[in-house]
Amino acid sequence: MKKRNTESIAIACILLLISIPSFAEGSDEVVRPEEIKSKRLVIYDDDAYVKLADLWRDYCDAYPSEYAYANWMYAARYANDDNYWALLNKGLKIYPWNPTLLYLKSMERRGAHDDDEGRKYLEKAISIDPRFTDAWFSLVTIYMDSGQEEQLDLALRRLLESGVIADEVMDYNYNMLIGLDDNAIVITNGDNDTYPGWILTRILKVRPDVAIVNRSLLNTPWYPSYMIGQGLPRFIGEKELDDLRDSILREIKEKKKTMPAAGPFGDTLITKIIEAADRAGRPVYISRTVYLTEMVNRITENGRDLGLVTIVTKSNNAYSDQLRKAYGKWIDGFRTAGLESWRLRNAPLTDAGRMIVANYATGAAANLETLKKNAPEIRLPLFRWYREHIEKLISEEKRTKIAYEWCRFGSDIKEIDDWSGSQGIKCQEPAGR
Repeated sequence: MKKRNTESIAIACILLLISIPSFAEGSDEVVRPEEIKSKRLVIYDDDAYVKLADLWRDYCDAYPSEYAYANWMYAARYANDDNYWALLNKGLKIYPWNPTLLYLKSMERRGAHDDDEGRKYLEKAISIDPRFTDAWFSLVTIYMDSGQEEQLDLALRRLLESGVIADEVMDYNYNMLIGLDDNAIVITNGDNDTYPGWILTRILKVRPDVAIVNRSLLNTPWYPSYMIGQGLPRFIGEKELDDLRDSILREIKEKKKTMPAAGPFGDTLITKIIEAADRAGRPVYISRTVYLTEMVNRITENGRDLGLVTIVTKSNNAYSDQLRKAYGKWIDGFRTAGLESWRLRNAPLTDAGRMIVANYATGAAANLETLKKNAPEIRLPLFRWYREHIEKLISEEKRTKIAYEWCRFGSDIKEIDDWSGSQGIKCQEPAGR
């Protein structure tokens, strides 16, 4: 299986986006930087957040206000500022009723079991501003941990009604879910491939038989037991989980290993979920959005890529039948209204929606060789779907790479061959050479 590509962020674009210089030309007046938004909406690289934090600090010094301080702290958090917690606590003493500062403070013990203090900060934030969606996102997992199912559904409804989750992100999650086998388990990665899925399965009752398992949350002490309580095959006991966590942390410390970017325990627990699901006869899929580590890469390479997901449990069905089912749903059943929105088509490449929909392009391209061998008739309608809905939403660099894959494994089809020729693509050579 080919490694998934992610959208790169060009330094030149970042410099334009973050309002450099910080002083108006020909004036000593400090210019207000752009407002900091959650990475659920916009994603920059680490250097950009460092620059943004500096800009907001300067602006806050020049024009002190709770708005400026809150933006400074939001940027400082993403910039991993060494003084972040001290600065945040200082800000809360000055502005104790600011929802953003309360939300940020709630994350001090993020992932801890029974985080009553964090919940109090979050509930205080939404009592001040019920429309403050960042707090509702965090309350979802707080209510999961505490077993407050009604409050959990309320939080998910608030997120649905707020409109904070863009249509293309909701559609992507819908499209990922509809093609899964009955009683499937799907492993997801972050907010934009998890929260919309929870809303769909729990609130809108779209594929309520599917269990969504967030890989990041598997690193917390409470989530594995919660998922077993929700009906997942028993993949680990409480004592075994405690022993596993202790042994992994001890090995990291003794061998002076770097803490894995995906967390220390998640990948190991994913393998146990797959083993338990295999014994129980339940299919497990890994979403294309899941960040690839050595272990996950090994798991997916031994699975069957079906576009937006890879099935990683044993299957008695022919791969060709699975491909036809998955891509049949793709061509005839996928929701695409969000892909046509004016907002998305004019959003920068750093927009989280633009990033997640790029998985359609890579999901199709990754399977073209397999489709040519096993379900060749799928390629032309899939090509037309890609041209109509996705081609203009991805970066020029990715568009060129994807075009080369279509040429390479679709040039036996006249329409694809003619299009490849119009692009000036030589199929025998890697694009860009």
